[in-house]
Amino acid sequence: MSYPWEINHVQVQTISWCNRSCPFCPSQKFPRKLEFMSLETYQRVLDELASLDFSGRFSPYLQGEPLLDNRMPELVAMARHTLPQAKVLIQTNGDALTVEKGLALFEAGLHKMIINCYDDNGGQVSRVQKLVREIVEKQPDIKNIKSNFMHKFNRMISSERHGQISREIAIDDKTWWKEDTAENWAGNIPGSLQEPLRGSCRRPFNQLYVHYNGNVVLCCCDWKGEVIFGNLMKDSLVEVYSGLVAAKYRENLARKNRKMKLCEVCNYRGNYLLRDRMMSSLSRLLFISR
Repeated sequence: MSYPWEINHVQVQTISWCNRSCPFCPSQKFPRKLEFMSLETYQRVLDELASLDFSGRFSPYLQGEPLLDNRMPELVAMARHTLPQAKVLIQTNGDALTVEKGLALFEAGLHKMIINCYDDNGGQVSRVQKLVREIVEKQPDIKNIKSNFMHKFNRMISSERHGQISREIAIDDKTWWKEDTAENWAGNIPGSLQEPLRGSCRRPFNQLYVHYNGNVVLCCCDWKGEVIFGNLMKDSLVEVYSGLVAAKYRENLARKNRKMKLCEVCNYRGNYLLRDRMMSSLSRLLFISR
Protein backbone atom coordinates (compact mmCIF):
# COMPACT_ATOMS: atom_id res chain seq x y z
CA MET A 1 0.00 0.00 0.00
CA SER A 2 1.28 3.48 -0.85
CA TYR A 3 1.04 6.50 1.44
CA PRO A 4 1.33 10.26 0.84
CA TRP A 5 4.65 10.18 2.70
CA GLU A 6 7.89 8.24 2.64
CA ILE A 7 10.13 8.23 5.70
CA ASN A 8 13.83 8.41 4.88
CA HIS A 9 15.20 10.18 7.97
CA VAL A 10 14.60 9.12 11.58
CA GLN A 11 15.78 10.59 14.88
CA VAL A 12 15.00 8.86 18.16
CA GLN A 13 15.44 10.52 21.55
CA THR A 14 17.18 7.90 23.68
CA ILE A 15 18.20 10.61 26.15
CA SER A 16 16.42 13.95 26.62
CA TRP A 17 19.31 16.00 27.98
CA CYS A 18 22.52 17.67 26.80
CA ASN A 19 25.44 18.82 28.94
CA ARG A 20 25.78 22.05 26.96
CA SER A 21 23.70 25.21 26.57
CA CYS A 22 24.90 26.76 23.33
CA PRO A 23 23.43 30.17 22.39
CA PHE A 24 22.06 28.87 19.10
CA CYS A 25 20.31 25.84 20.62
CA PRO A 26 17.21 25.50 22.86
CA SER A 27 19.05 23.10 25.21
CA GLN A 28 18.74 24.21 28.87
CA LYS A 29 16.76 27.31 27.89
CA PHE A 30 13.73 25.95 29.75
CA PRO A 31 13.15 23.27 32.43
CA ARG A 32 13.68 19.79 31.05
CA LYS A 33 13.97 16.51 32.95
CA LEU A 34 16.62 13.93 32.24
CA GLU A 35 14.73 11.04 30.69
CA PHE A 36 15.84 7.84 28.95
CA MET A 37 13.87 5.92 26.38
CA SER A 38 13.19 2.38 27.58
CA LEU A 39 14.63 -0.49 25.55
CA GLU A 40 11.07 -1.71 25.03
CA THR A 41 10.03 1.58 23.43
CA TYR A 42 13.24 1.75 21.39
CA GLN A 43 12.72 -1.76 20.04
CA ARG A 44 9.11 -0.91 19.21
CA VAL A 45 10.30 2.03 17.11
CA LEU A 46 12.78 -0.22 15.30
CA ASP A 47 10.18 -2.92 14.67
CA GLU A 48 7.71 -0.40 13.26
CA LEU A 49 10.38 0.91 10.89
CA ALA A 50 11.31 -2.63 9.90
CA SER A 51 7.68 -3.29 8.96
CA LEU A 52 8.11 -0.55 6.32
CA ASP A 53 11.47 -1.95 5.11
CA PHE A 54 13.13 1.27 6.23
CA SER A 55 16.47 1.86 4.50
CA GLY A 56 17.20 5.54 5.14
CA ARG A 57 19.16 7.42 7.79
CA PHE A 58 18.60 6.29 11.38
CA SER A 59 19.98 8.41 14.24
CA PRO A 60 19.57 7.35 17.91
CA TYR A 61 19.57 10.92 19.21
CA LEU A 62 17.20 13.88 19.24
CA GLN A 63 17.52 17.16 21.15
CA GLY A 64 20.15 15.65 23.43
CA GLU A 65 23.76 14.49 23.53
CA PRO A 66 23.81 10.79 22.49
CA LEU A 67 27.12 9.87 24.10
CA LEU A 68 25.73 10.70 27.55
CA ASP A 69 23.61 7.56 27.12
CA ASN A 70 25.97 4.75 28.16
CA ARG A 71 23.74 2.25 26.34
CA MET A 72 24.61 3.76 22.97
CA PRO A 73 26.73 0.85 21.63
CA GLU A 74 23.88 -1.50 22.52
CA LEU A 75 21.33 0.82 20.91
CA VAL A 76 23.41 1.03 17.73
CA ALA A 77 23.71 -2.75 17.62
CA MET A 78 19.94 -3.12 18.03
CA ALA A 79 19.38 -0.72 15.14
CA ARG A 80 21.81 -2.52 12.85
CA HIS A 81 20.21 -5.87 13.67
CA THR A 82 16.61 -4.75 13.14
CA LEU A 83 17.27 -2.33 10.25
CA PRO A 84 20.10 -3.97 8.27
CA GLN A 85 19.62 -1.67 5.26
CA ALA A 86 19.61 1.61 7.22
CA LYS A 87 22.51 4.04 7.57
CA VAL A 88 23.22 4.62 11.28
CA LEU A 89 24.55 8.11 12.02
CA ILE A 90 25.33 10.03 15.21
CA GLN A 91 26.15 13.69 15.76
CA THR A 92 27.88 14.52 19.04
CA ASN A 93 29.57 17.46 20.75
CA GLY A 94 32.45 15.11 21.54
CA ASP A 95 32.65 15.96 25.25
CA ALA A 96 32.02 12.36 26.34
CA LEU A 97 33.91 10.75 23.46
CA THR A 98 36.88 8.50 24.16
CA VAL A 99 38.85 6.24 21.85
CA GLU A 100 37.32 3.20 23.52
CA LYS A 101 33.76 4.54 23.18
CA GLY A 102 34.31 5.50 19.55
CA LEU A 103 35.66 2.08 18.66
CA ALA A 104 32.81 0.38 20.55
CA LEU A 105 30.23 2.35 18.57
CA PHE A 106 31.75 1.45 15.20
CA GLU A 107 32.18 -2.16 16.34
CA ALA A 108 28.47 -2.19 17.22
CA GLY A 109 27.62 -1.15 13.68
CA LEU A 110 27.77 2.65 13.51
CA HIS A 111 28.31 3.96 9.99
CA LYS A 112 28.84 7.69 10.48
CA MET A 113 29.92 9.99 13.31
CA ILE A 114 29.99 13.78 13.08
CA ILE A 115 31.74 15.55 15.96
CA ASN A 116 30.74 19.19 16.39
CA CYS A 117 33.33 21.27 18.23
CA TYR A 118 31.44 24.32 19.48
CA ASP A 119 34.36 25.85 21.38
CA ASP A 120 38.04 25.28 21.99
CA ASN A 121 37.90 25.50 25.77
CA GLY A 122 40.61 23.36 27.29
CA GLY A 123 41.99 22.58 23.85
CA GLN A 124 38.78 20.79 22.80
CA VAL A 125 39.54 20.85 19.08
CA SER A 126 43.03 19.35 19.39
CA ARG A 127 41.72 16.80 21.90
CA VAL A 128 39.03 15.63 19.47
CA GLN A 129 41.49 15.60 16.56
CA LYS A 130 43.81 13.36 18.59
CA LEU A 131 40.92 11.02 19.46
CA VAL A 132 39.93 10.70 15.82
CA ARG A 133 43.51 9.98 14.74
CA GLU A 134 43.74 7.19 17.31
CA ILE A 135 40.39 5.72 16.30
CA VAL A 136 41.38 5.67 12.62
CA GLU A 137 44.80 4.22 13.43
CA LYS A 138 43.17 1.34 15.28
CA GLN A 139 40.48 0.83 12.62
CA PRO A 140 41.95 1.94 9.26
CA ASP A 141 38.74 1.19 7.35
CA ILE A 142 37.10 4.13 9.17
CA LYS A 143 37.64 7.16 6.94
CA ASN A 144 38.38 10.56 8.45
CA ILE A 145 36.44 12.94 6.19
CA LYS A 146 38.02 16.38 5.84
CA SER A 147 36.31 19.18 3.98
CA ASN A 148 33.89 22.03 4.59
CA PHE A 149 30.83 21.43 6.75
CA MET A 150 28.18 21.12 4.03
CA HIS A 151 30.33 18.75 1.97
CA LYS A 152 30.93 16.53 4.99
CA PHE A 153 27.31 16.61 6.10
CA ASN A 154 25.88 15.95 2.64
CA ARG A 155 28.33 13.10 2.15
CA MET A 156 27.37 11.58 5.48
CA ILE A 157 23.63 11.59 4.81
CA SER A 158 23.67 10.82 1.08
CA SER A 159 22.32 7.49 -0.14
CA GLU A 160 24.71 4.55 -0.36
CA ARG A 161 24.00 1.12 -1.76
CA HIS A 162 23.10 -1.53 0.81
CA GLY A 163 26.19 -3.50 1.74
CA GLN A 164 28.47 -0.69 0.57
CA ILE A 165 27.89 1.91 3.27
CA SER A 166 31.32 3.18 4.30
CA ARG A 167 32.35 3.88 7.88
CA GLU A 168 33.26 7.54 8.31
CA ILE A 169 34.07 10.03 11.03
CA ALA A 170 34.26 13.80 10.62
CA ILE A 171 35.12 16.78 12.81
CA ASP A 172 33.20 19.99 12.28
CA ASP A 173 35.01 22.97 13.79
CA LYS A 174 32.21 25.33 14.85
CA THR A 175 34.17 27.38 17.34
CA TRP A 176 33.22 30.47 15.32
CA TRP A 177 29.50 29.66 15.51
CA LYS A 178 28.10 31.94 18.20
CA GLU A 179 24.54 31.96 16.92
CA ASP A 180 22.43 30.05 14.44
CA THR A 181 21.60 32.60 11.78
CA ALA A 182 19.56 30.05 9.85
CA GLU A 183 17.03 28.76 12.38
CA ASN A 184 15.12 29.93 15.44
CA TRP A 185 14.02 26.38 16.26
CA ALA A 186 10.31 27.20 15.90
CA GLY A 187 10.59 30.14 18.30
CA ASN A 188 12.45 28.19 21.00
CA ILE A 189 15.34 30.66 20.71
CA PRO A 190 15.16 34.39 19.84
CA GLY A 191 14.43 35.16 16.23
CA SER A 192 10.69 35.67 15.99
CA LEU A 193 8.93 36.35 12.71
CA GLN A 194 6.71 39.29 11.93
CA GLU A 195 4.38 36.89 10.09
CA PRO A 196 4.52 33.21 9.08
CA LEU A 197 6.70 32.28 6.14
CA ARG A 198 4.91 31.23 3.00
CA GLY A 199 6.41 27.91 1.98
CA SER A 200 6.34 24.17 2.39
CA CYS A 201 8.62 22.04 4.59
CA ARG A 202 9.83 18.54 3.86
CA ARG A 203 10.05 17.35 7.46
CA PRO A 204 6.47 16.08 8.04
CA PHE A 205 6.56 14.35 4.64
CA ASN A 206 9.70 12.25 5.02
CA GLN A 207 11.16 12.61 8.51
CA LEU A 208 10.24 10.89 11.76
CA TYR A 209 11.04 12.29 15.22
CA VAL A 210 10.31 10.19 18.31
CA HIS A 211 10.58 11.43 21.91
CA TYR A 212 11.74 9.19 24.77
CA ASN A 213 8.15 8.24 25.69
CA GLY A 214 7.22 7.06 22.21
CA ASN A 215 5.50 10.27 21.14
CA VAL A 216 5.98 11.12 17.48
CA VAL A 217 6.38 14.90 17.33
CA LEU A 218 6.17 17.38 14.48
CA CYS A 219 9.90 17.80 13.92
CA CYS A 220 13.29 18.35 15.55
CA CYS A 221 12.21 21.90 16.48
CA ASP A 222 9.38 20.60 18.70
CA TRP A 223 11.46 20.53 21.88
CA LYS A 224 8.47 20.66 24.23
CA GLY A 225 6.34 18.07 22.44
CA GLU A 226 3.68 20.60 21.53
CA VAL A 227 2.49 18.93 18.31
CA ILE A 228 2.08 15.18 18.75
CA PHE A 229 1.10 12.95 15.84
CA GLY A 230 0.57 9.97 18.14
CA ASN A 231 2.38 7.44 20.31
CA LEU A 232 4.10 4.33 18.94
CA MET A 233 3.45 2.38 22.14
CA LYS A 234 -0.27 2.73 21.47
CA ASP A 235 -0.59 2.67 17.67
CA SER A 236 1.38 1.52 14.65
CA LEU A 237 3.74 3.84 12.80
CA VAL A 238 1.41 3.86 9.79
CA GLU A 239 -1.55 4.85 11.97
CA VAL A 240 0.42 7.60 13.71
CA TYR A 241 2.09 9.04 10.62
CA SER A 242 -1.15 8.90 8.64
CA GLY A 243 -3.27 10.28 11.49
CA LEU A 244 -5.39 13.42 11.50
CA VAL A 245 -2.78 15.71 13.05
CA ALA A 246 0.00 14.68 10.66
CA ALA A 247 -2.32 14.80 7.66
CA LYS A 248 -3.50 18.31 8.56
CA TYR A 249 0.06 19.63 8.76
CA ARG A 250 0.96 18.05 5.42
CA GLU A 251 -2.17 19.39 3.78
CA ASN A 252 -1.42 22.95 4.89
CA LEU A 253 2.30 22.74 4.12
CA ALA A 254 1.53 21.34 0.67
CA ARG A 255 -0.32 24.60 0.07
CA LYS A 256 2.53 26.64 1.58
CA ASN A 257 0.34 27.57 4.53
CA ARG A 258 2.29 27.75 7.78
CA LYS A 259 -0.41 29.23 9.96
CA MET A 260 -0.22 26.33 12.42
CA LYS A 261 1.29 25.82 15.85
CA LEU A 262 5.11 26.00 15.74
CA CYS A 263 5.20 26.36 11.95
CA GLU A 264 3.85 29.90 12.21
CA VAL A 265 6.83 31.05 14.27
CA CYS A 266 9.49 28.93 12.54
CA ASN A 267 11.96 30.53 10.16
CA TYR A 268 13.27 27.27 8.69
CA ARG A 269 12.95 27.48 4.92
CA GLY A 270 12.16 23.80 4.53
CA ASN A 271 14.77 22.37 2.19
CA TYR A 272 18.53 22.40 1.83
CA LEU A 273 19.25 19.76 -0.80
CA LEU A 274 18.07 19.62 -4.40
CA ARG A 275 16.55 16.16 -3.95
CA ASP A 276 14.67 17.41 -0.88
CA ARG A 277 13.29 20.35 -2.84
CA MET A 278 12.19 17.95 -5.58
CA MET A 279 10.56 15.58 -3.07
CA SER A 280 8.86 18.47 -1.33
CA SER A 281 7.47 19.76 -4.64
CA LEU A 282 6.28 16.27 -5.57
CA SER A 283 4.62 15.84 -2.16
CA ARG A 284 2.83 19.17 -2.54
CA LEU A 285 1.60 18.21 -6.01
CA LEU A 286 0.29 14.87 -4.74
CA PHE A 287 -1.61 16.57 -1.94
CA ILE A 288 -3.02 19.34 -4.07
CA SER A 289 -4.16 16.90 -6.77
CA ARG A 290 -6.04 14.68 -4.31
